[in-house]
Amino acid sequence: MKMVSMIMMLNSMITPQMKHPISMGFMLMTQTTLMCIYTSTIMSTSWFGFILFITMIGGMMIMFMYMSSIDSNNKFSILNKTTTTTLMTIFMIMSTMNLLDLTMEETTKLMENKFMMTNNEEMKSTSKFFMNLKYNCTIMIMMILLLTMISVTNISSTFEGPLKKLYV
Repeated sequence: MKMVSMIMMLNSMITPQMKHPISMGFMLMTQTTLMCIYTSTIMSTSWFGFILFITMIGGMMIMFMYMSSIDSNNKFSILNKTTTTTLMTIFMIMSTMNLLDLTMEETTKLMENKFMMTNNEEMKSTSKFFMNLKYNCTIMIMMILLLTMISVTNISSTFEGPLKKLYV
């Protein structure tokens, strides 16, 4: 779990450095997959992560079609050396901070033990997801889904014909 959250944080730091649409799409796809894995491990059922993954993949397919019609022949470039070394040092600092942070894990275990006293299985699965320490994940997922819905609606509601026009 800690490794997934660290990779998600590293992806969030790398994404603003991307300039090519394919690399941005790959980072968004990686972030979506990691978020779905994270939510599937929190919940007792993996349906929420599956629905999130399917929704994001649908939005990514539409965005890929749109971007490939606009920006089709640009050269794909990798991050430069200074950005790579900066990201590696940030990753090393995050990993050492993660090893030293034991109080958050203890607090989470205490909260889970408090909520585990209930006998209702459905209540257990929702209480894991809506605990005080994990509500940021819920808000982030809601914002991602809202932005995806708005962008897919705006792209697909134009009735002007194909995305790529033929100029003869």
